[in-house]
Order: sequence, then structure tokens, then C-alpha cells
Amino acid sequence: MNGCGASVDRQPPVYIISGERGEGKTGFLMEILAELSGKGVRVRGIAAPGHIRGGARSGFSVLDLATGMSEELCSVTPSLGCEQHGIYYFRPEGLSFGYRALSPPVPGKTDLLVIDEVGKFELEGAVWAGCIDRLVGMPYPPMIWTVRRSLVDAVAERWPTTRQIVVEVGSAGHEAVIRDLLEEVGIYRSVREEIYTTSGNPVSANSSPDFGRGHPGVLPSLRL
Repeated sequence: MNGCGASVDRQPPVYIISGERGEGKTGFLMEILAELSGKGVRVRGIAAPGHIRGGARSGFSVLDLATGMSEELCSVTPSLGCEQHGIYYFRPEGLSFGYRALSPPVPGKTDLLVIDEVGKFELEGAVWAGCIDRLVGMPYPPMIWTVRRSLVDAVAERWPTTRQIVVEVGSAGHEAVIRDLLEEVGIYRSVREEIYTTSGNPVSANSSPDFGRGHPGVLPSLRL
């Protein structure tokens, strides 16, 4: 799709990190993000580290990748006021925290947007589905989604962005993915001002993000 009014060849890609449950999608993602952040890439979005209790998955937290802050997202333990999806009970505070982290990126302040993960609940229209609908309907930076391997086709059909690149955990090397993402971020930075101006959302090349305490401001160029 091309909702931003720019040419198709400028549409930033959506990288889909694919693997089965427990195969290490989030760990693979976080290793890549650590490298990219160290090279000046401004990352925004969420990661969802899991919790294990008694040898089984007991819940997830939601981590705001821009601020480093986190909130409990869901648990297998029933709790009053929680929203149930499958075996998990989602805390309203955790969902609200994630919604804020996935609010539309401010032009000039985000190079890469991350959603960990896009799964069956989103395909059913729950959890982060509304955020994804909004993001893909507007100008967006390069994105990374983590998706269970068995759901990749369904996710691609539900959100048919112009460029989707599937990265298989266990068969793709970190270095190649990082190199490709750095190239895509560089392209996005070079055309961002024109894209947002065309879409009616002007961007200032000199704008600086507020990442919160302990996070760097804008780095003017990628350190290759």
C-alpha cells in the first residue's frame, strides 16, 4: 500500500522476524536492536519479554524501546478488571502503556519502529491490532515485527504493506540483517522530509527527540 502519497519504491520495508514459539524471536530482535542503537538508529516501539514459572510461560511484560521503561502486560493468573485473550489476562495498565509506545511516530524522531509481537490476538482485532491499522495507514519508518512462523502468511494478508521481508530465526545472520536495516534507515532519512511534506505532515530536519532520562538524543548520522 502507499498511503503516504510517495512513490512505491520509497515505501519503507516491514521486516518480519519469524520463528516458532520459544525459538528466540525476541532475543534475536533485541540483539539486532542493541547493534542498531549503538550505530545511532533511533528506535521506537515495544518488545514483549516473556516470563517463565514452573517451566511454563506465565506471562509477558511490555518494554518501551524508546524510554527503557516497562510494565507488566499479561499473566496466566486471572485478575479482576483484566481483558482475557486465550489463556492470558491483559492488564489495562499494560495495554495503555503499549498503546502510548506505539503512538504514531513524530517525524524526524524515529528511524525504526518495532512491534514484538504480531500474533493471533492481533489477527482477531485485539491487543495491538488498532495500533498496527493506524501505523500502516500513514507514513511510517522502516519497521520490524516479530511473528510466529505459522502466522506469517495471515499477518501479511491482514496488513498487506508494499515491502515485507521475512527473516527466519536460526537461518539468518545478525550481520546481514543489521547491514540491510542500516541501508534502509539511511534511505528513509534521505527522503523523510519529502514524504511527510507530501502527506501534509511537515518534518523538520533539525528536530530532536526526547528519549527520556538515560537515552541519547538524535545522532546526526549512522556510524557504519
